[in-house]
Amino acid sequence: MRNIEVLLNDGFLGVKALGLALSALTTGNLNSKLGKGASPYTVKDVLPSLKDYIFPPLTDAEQKEQASRQLLAFMSMAPGAPELLK
Repeated sequence: MRNIEVLLNDGFLGVKALGLALSALTTGNLNSKLGKGASPYTVKDVLPSLKDYIFPPLTDAEQKEQASRQLLAFMSMAPGAPELLK
C-alpha cells in the first residue's frame, strides 16, 4: 500500500489508473464470493461515480459503428450465411 501511495503522490500513477485498479480488485473480490447463478458485479455497481471517467461514453459515430459490427457478427452466425459476411 505504501508503494501505491508513493506512486500516486509522485504522479506515476494517475487517478484513472487507480480507479481502474480499484474497480478490478473490488469486482474480482466480490464476484469470487458470489454463488452460482448470481449476477456479477460490474464497475457501475461498485464505483458508479468513476464509471464514465474510466470508460467514457461512446460518441454517436462510435455507437453506429458498434451497432454495425454487432449486426454483421449476428448475420454471419446464421446458418447458411454467405462467405462474404464471414
